[in-house]
Amino acid sequence: MKKRIAIYANGFNIEPLRQALKGIQNFIEKEDFDIFVFMGFASYSENHDHNAGELNIYHLGHMEDFDGIIVFSNHLNSPETAISLCREAKEKNIPVVSVGMQIDDVPCIRFSNEEGMRALVTHLVEDHRVKHIMFLGGPADHVDNTIRLETTKTVLEEHGLTLKDEDIIYGDWGNTAPRRVIEQLIKTRDFPDALVCANDTMAMAAITQFVRNGYSVPDDMIITGFDNSPHGRHYYPALTSVDPNFTQIGYQSCKILFDLMKGREVQLDQAVPSLFAHAESCGCKELPKYVTLRKQFCKYSYQHFLESTAIEMFERILLRNIAVTGDYDSLKKDLQDHFREYHIFEGNEFYMMINPEYFVDVVAKEEEILFAGYKDEMEAVVILKDGQICPATKTDRHELIPGYQKKPGEPHIYYFLPLHNAQYNYGYVVFVEGSVIMQQDMINPYLEKLQESLKLLRINLRLDGLNKDLIRIYNRDPMTGLYNRLAYEEKAEVLYHKSLQNKQPMMVMFVDINYMKRINDQYGHLHGDNAIKTVAESIKSVLQDDWIAVRFGGDEFLLIATNCDKDAATQVRHNILAYLDVKNHDGTQPFEISASCGYVITDPDTPSNLQEYVKEADNLMYQIKQEVHARDGKPRYS
Repeated sequence: MKKRIAIYANGFNIEPLRQALKGIQNFIEKEDFDIFVFMGFASYSENHDHNAGELNIYHLGHMEDFDGIIVFSNHLNSPETAISLCREAKEKNIPVVSVGMQIDDVPCIRFSNEEGMRALVTHLVEDHRVKHIMFLGGPADHVDNTIRLETTKTVLEEHGLTLKDEDIIYGDWGNTAPRRVIEQLIKTRDFPDALVCANDTMAMAAITQFVRNGYSVPDDMIITGFDNSPHGRHYYPALTSVDPNFTQIGYQSCKILFDLMKGREVQLDQAVPSLFAHAESCGCKELPKYVTLRKQFCKYSYQHFLESTAIEMFERILLRNIAVTGDYDSLKKDLQDHFREYHIFEGNEFYMMINPEYFVDVVAKEEEILFAGYKDEMEAVVILKDGQICPATKTDRHELIPGYQKKPGEPHIYYFLPLHNAQYNYGYVVFVEGSVIMQQDMINPYLEKLQESLKLLRINLRLDGLNKDLIRIYNRDPMTGLYNRLAYEEKAEVLYHKSLQNKQPMMVMFVDINYMKRINDQYGHLHGDNAIKTVAESIKSVLQDDWIAVRFGGDEFLLIATNCDKDAATQVRHNILAYLDVKNHDGTQPFEISASCGYVITDPDTPSNLQEYVKEADNLMYQIKQEVHARDGKPRYS
């Protein structure tokens, strides 16, 4: 009889999950099984309600329907959820293994930091004659950071060297601390022999900042990481790092799980040694393996670009179709028509399950229809099998996949991901291993846009059933919450004439994001959207009750402020830029956001046409933008 194994994982840790799945498949390649991966995108940087909607995916299926459970406990970004899942499995007498966290009476498999870290530092000291090391770590109280730091100290002491307190810097695993460290080192020009970073993200951020300032790695300073990530392997120089050995972790976790299924005694705490990932950033010569990896990366880079562009195009088609849907039945038809024609990136097997009440009773609030979890029965509005669309049908939380049966044969991996609005889950989607979207790591932005469109659809459907006062919702830009151009045309002239009547000056300010094209090109449109949202939030932070802020174009904003003279306008501009400066140092994005702000003050005694003031403010903003680019010595980007 085919077995079903449930895996609870986090989508932000997709590469370790992939490696672990390889190990799992290696162990049970002769077994008859299917793997159900329940994957959310909870994050410490997101709010509680959003995370609740993501974490609910782990409660979609009934545990008793599975033969075994593997919980990637230290990756869920919710220790409470990991503990709760493991304890529930124990209470229901279902074999369960925790990957990462040690939980009472639950077998745990984890990677050991020490072996790989010891080999890395030993290599630096013995092979590259490194004497002065600086350690850039994660949070001081994080267990992995502590072990990596203590191992570094121990190896140095064994070689008669010391890691000084002033050479230990703590960060947050992100890219802000590395930039600051490199900037400080460049100011003093007192470089250590090696900067040992506690993860690859910090290491690559440090190398980027170092090289950007005209220096070379490893010639001017060695920089190493920890994680052996794909980005680090494709980097130049290839990043010397430590491999957590997740393939072996997956293998061992599945071995433990199958021992539990067979009633065997297992050791509760097992560790898999990490491995030294010897590469180039430590000073070793260019290695053929990494040359080959980089060539392969370059060879397929344009193909990946074309695929990403095509995915976005097909998704825009889907989102436009959703946006004009008139009711729930039309939504089902539009979804089925879309995936019947466009599914090259989803693959030949794909499912979408929805709670119909969410789109039928659109006047009701979410909390009146939905609850913290999933309804027992939902409608499979999209059933794509063998590239063909099947009629919609009902499915329940025991079946999960419409028509699924535990038939002998080739094993499959199914990925279950949530559809939700804040903490309220109204559905889920299922991808099958091999889909391009899963392979290209595009699933999170894909789902974000899909959910945003479904959310907008419900709003539009609600508007059709409410009174005319709710039409004001149409005046808002859905991404930023600011007014759109339609609202500007309705409200701006009224505000301007009111200022003339009151004999008060009015500020007209244009705000435009600097280097927006470069952000989109280098980091992707999801990060570009985040930049737009951040600038919108900076404008919201200065708004007063009788002012209006408009998203005038893609990355252009217009702020109209009544009773605002030059001094007040100068302060508004300062507050907007100060807000952006704070956001640039919180480590939430891999780039800095800046904006050009041009403004004019209307003269109530000699009034001009409002459009003339808008045009003048736009011209002033453009001049400021030109000065910014000229000062940076870079070509102008829109």
